[in-house]
Amino acid sequence: MNVPEGKSPAAKVVAKPWTDMFSRKMNIATLPPEKVFLRVVDLPACEPGELLPMLEFQVEELSPLPMTQAVWSAEPVPGPTNEAGTQTVLVMVTSRDAVEERLVDLEAEGFLADRVEAPLLRELLANEPKEDGAHIQLVQGADTVLALVSWWFGGRLHDVNSINLPDHEESRDALVEKLNRVAWAGEVVGWMPSEVSCRLAKRGEVAADWKQALAKCFGDRIQDVEPMSDVDLATATAEYATRSDAPGLMLDDYATRYRQRFQDGLWMEGIKGAVAMLLLGLVAYFGYANWLQSSLDDKKAQARIEGREYTNALASKSRLDTLEQRKALKFAAVEAWYKVTVQLPPELKFTQLSFSSDRESDGKTSRKLRIRGTADSGAQKLMFNYQEALTRMESSDGTDLFSKVESQGTREDTRKRLMNWVIDCDFDGE
Repeated sequence: MNVPEGKSPAAKVVAKPWTDMFSRKMNIATLPPEKVFLRVVDLPACEPGELLPMLEFQVEELSPLPMTQAVWSAEPVPGPTNEAGTQTVLVMVTSRDAVEERLVDLEAEGFLADRVEAPLLRELLANEPKEDGAHIQLVQGADTVLALVSWWFGGRLHDVNSINLPDHEESRDALVEKLNRVAWAGEVVGWMPSEVSCRLAKRGEVAADWKQALAKCFGDRIQDVEPMSDVDLATATAEYATRSDAPGLMLDDYATRYRQRFQDGLWMEGIKGAVAMLLLGLVAYFGYANWLQSSLDDKKAQARIEGREYTNALASKSRLDTLEQRKALKFAAVEAWYKVTVQLPPELKFTQLSFSSDRESDGKTSRKLRIRGTADSGAQKLMFNYQEALTRMESSDGTDLFSKVESQGTREDTRKRLMNWVIDCDFDGE
């Protein structure tokens, strides 16, 4: 994401959430090119990881600042190796205070940088060697003009100049003088030809007389070219940052602090997540407990209702059974009365028929028919025959009407010349 000067980056875009552990996001802070000192050096060809250790022994001589106040980085420049087997390397040096000031300003806006780069240098360092000549960028500032000059010959970068001048008339001649000095030095060394072409790119509202001043050095060999767009610069910077082994111009202590801050943030997010899960679990537990309690109360109420209905049903069933028993008792009594009356010999007379029903200890109901009667004295045989007939009597369904027939004895009344007799007939129990 490219953020213009004076505007704060979107927090959700530059924030480092826990997902950054799996899909890393790189925040790149930028430095103005006028705050970066550039030097081109030739070093023996080596692996990318060996470049910075090789430069540590000579960067102090290349830096215009004391090493305690400087931040530096380096990268190889595309181009062929020469006969001696060396490679061209661009060394970038800047002030620690400038980087720290930039990081502090961005940190106040919530932007924690992973790298610090100077994007305009991407136009100087193309992926392929540039055409021979001077490649100049004029960058219009508020009251200054920055000239970034790279000198390419034979497919190799020989020198880079960063010249920041006030935007007034005298600066035109000052730029020409500096470029002439570089050309003279290149001629002395041997890499500068007598006639040099120039490709000029302008950023911002650069005055036309700057080109007229450059004509004093290059004559009519100046060709206007379009500079890289901001999007292309940002893309090239991001691509370089992702593939480079060099740390760029980032301060180690700030990188360590930002990394620790990110890890602390992960811990805090983890703790917040655990607390949130705990609270969610408690809410779910109490919600489930309340639901269970409510369900239990409903079931208790339902049980009370069904209990009353069951009790009422049992009571109704008991009353119905009682009515059925009474009905059966009445029919049994009527049938018994009918049977014993029909088969009663004429010589025997009834004086009383009594029907009784009692609940026994085993839960069954005993039903008994007591027959009292009289007969003439000496009619014991008739009474015994009648008792035997009662024993053989059958009910309407073909079963024995009485389960037991027992005589309770006879009593003679000599005065009236009558015999009183009693017979007990038991019905089958329930």
